[in-house]
Amino acid sequence: MANQKRIGMIAIGAVFCLLMSVPSFAAVVNPGDTVSFDFAPNHASGFPGGAFLAYDSTTHSSWYSFCLEYNEYISLGTNYTVNSVIPAAVNGGVAGGNPDPISSQTAYLFYLYATGGIAGVTGVGTGEQQAALQNVFWYLEDEIAALPSNSLTAQYLALAQTAAAGQYYGVLVVNPVNAAGGQAQSQLVYVPEPGSLLLLGSGLACLIGYRRYRRPV
Repeated sequence: MANQKRIGMIAIGAVFCLLMSVPSFAAVVNPGDTVSFDFAPNHASGFPGGAFLAYDSTTHSSWYSFCLEYNEYISLGTNYTVNSVIPAAVNGGVAGGNPDPISSQTAYLFYLYATGGIAGVTGVGTGEQQAALQNVFWYLEDEIAALPSNSLTAQYLALAQTAAAGQYYGVLVVNPVNAAGGQAQSQLVYVPEPGSLLLLGSGLACLIGYRRYRRPV
């Protein structure tokens, strides 16, 4: 019996640790939350975009994001209030639109980034990879007219173009506002369905049950 309890506690701990590791690329974020942003590790010096590390002090959730608007900004380390979490940017930057829905290509590419589905990108990625991804996001959202010509932007654009039309892949847009209510730069976020997070826990629970069943009397 002691062995069974010990195994159960280890498995529960493993589930907890694995689930807690998810928020580095996924998040729990809601309208009204307080969020702040900083550059993610490996940020390319002098580049205005790239991966950001977002922190929600209301839910204590953090995640890596990319911005959507080329001509809007956030101040690093400043607290903002989340105005909405929807599949569209409010006051859509250069491209316009209010709201301005993200494309399926943008959603799919960010989904691949958040779930480790881009070959050669480990963790948050290098500064060069972050800059290439940011430029592709801006290009897909009509924020820039042309992409820098290099192998990374070509690779990421080709991946994005395999997206299924009309799908958002669990990707939404966090639209923050400053203390005066002014719209700040919108940020991408991956919010996986709750069922996908519970699936692993259910599987481990089944393994515990199987081991208990197989234990000699």
